[in-house]
Amino acid sequence: MAKKINRIELYTQAASQLKVSVPASAMRSSKLMDGVVWDGSDPARYADAFKVRA
Repeated sequence: MAKKINRIELYTQAASQLKVSVPASAMRSSKLMDGVVWDGSDPARYADAFKVRA
């Protein structure tokens, strides 16, 4: 789903014009402010870590 709605090409185009580097992978990992590591290649694992579910 993220690949469908995340407009990486727009960011890449703007960053290129501003000479800002872009990540090598659109589905990269990041450490969030709560210390949890978001792994873009496995978003289900992040969602499954929540105690409350719909």
